[in-house]
Amino acid sequence: MAKKEPFDLKKNRYYQKSLIDINSLECDKEFWSVDETISELSYLTHDYFRYYGKFPSKIGKMIIEDLINNKVIDSRNDFIIDNYSGSGTSLVEAKLAGIDSIGFDINPFAVLAGRVKTYNYDMRSLRKYWEDMREEISNYNNYYLGGVFKQLIEGLDEKEISQINSTIQTLFDDDIFSKWFSEEAIRQLYIIKMCLLKRELTREREFFDLAYFAIIRRVSRAYDAEVRPHVNKKKRQRDAIDAYVKKVNEMILKMEEWNQNTDNNVYADSCLINNSDEKEVTSKIVEKKKCLQKELGAVLSHPPYLNCFDYIPVYRLKFMWADGFDEIFGEKTYEEIKASEIKSYPVNNDDAIERYFSHNYKAYKTVYDNLKDGGYCCIVIGDCTVKGQLFSVHKAFITMMEEIGFKIVKLTYRSTSYGMGRYAYSFRADYSENENSKQDAILFFEK
Repeated sequence: MAKKEPFDLKKNRYYQKSLIDINSLECDKEFWSVDETISELSYLTHDYFRYYGKFPSKIGKMIIEDLINNKVIDSRNDFIIDNYSGSGTSLVEAKLAGIDSIGFDINPFAVLAGRVKTYNYDMRSLRKYWEDMREEISNYNNYYLGGVFKQLIEGLDEKEISQINSTIQTLFDDDIFSKWFSEEAIRQLYIIKMCLLKRELTREREFFDLAYFAIIRRVSRAYDAEVRPHVNKKKRQRDAIDAYVKKVNEMILKMEEWNQNTDNNVYADSCLINNSDEKEVTSKIVEKKKCLQKELGAVLSHPPYLNCFDYIPVYRLKFMWADGFDEIFGEKTYEEIKASEIKSYPVNNDDAIERYFSHNYKAYKTVYDNLKDGGYCCIVIGDCTVKGQLFSVHKAFITMMEEIGFKIVKLTYRSTSYGMGRYAYSFRADYSENENSKQDAILFFEK
């Protein structure tokens, strides 16, 4: 058997596609600066859920404003989609701009976040729901004495209480749960989960579900700031119920502000869809065209960055507590969801790069086929290094998109000075004016 040649990035066919001369492109070229802090970019509902790998809200706002100002889209005739919608950053900005939108993602936590962040809740109903929930959580917590629920809880018989105690003890004894959570955190997280699952799934419950999953990393033993969870032996353990109460109260205040700044009649939603599934994506777009009586005017998209990190394992701790939330997560297991995500990390062979671009080709070919003539596809993407060698991914994307049928009309580079997180981005873009350095770009394509 012939010995397989070692991987050489420069021989990869997609690397070869990245060797285009930017100066030869007949398109506008701009630079956008993002000087705001993470906190400043987390206005309104943007800070509901910490999504690792999101792009700055300011970029979403600037893209949508650019599309409106250049008359690519208007609120009367067009809607937009985000086929890598994540936690709904672009959907939030679309609604703020008065543009109907829909997002697709395979991460159920991201989809839940996108739905909650863009919905206009009735504040009176939300506060009443919270009043009842908070009282019930407090009652359950107060009944827990000496390591077990010893007193009869109103509405529960001894058999039910025994089952609750047994479930909590099983979690205590589970090596994985005990690795990541203290006994107090396990008990309190289970109490909150139990109070949530007792209620019918409504838009209101989704709100409180999201708050629940938003605090899990915070009350675990994992580092808060790292992307993939690692145990922090020195971490101060937080009271899970206190953290949940604080989170819900913050979200309610933000929702009140959100309602004041948005129009309930502007449509926004997020769907659990694999964006490379041509049939499913097309069906959803056709459905929205008919329902909204509008055309798909633009796509705003932020695909995973090559050789950055795999996204689903980042949420492993949340998946540990997702059992029972079947209406949100569907029938797929963590392993099935992980297997269906675009593989972007690690990149150490030709097959990894091939899978990444093949997935993206399918995803963007589908939106091209459903986009109106003259519509735009805007992609936020960054470069990376592979085994120490620069890979200008944004240039490879330009070549790929033109092969699909798009025409590049504007190339915009952006700063990344707002804070990327050194732990996550050792291989990815950090903007430099030097063309031979990693760069973050916004690519504007016209159909």
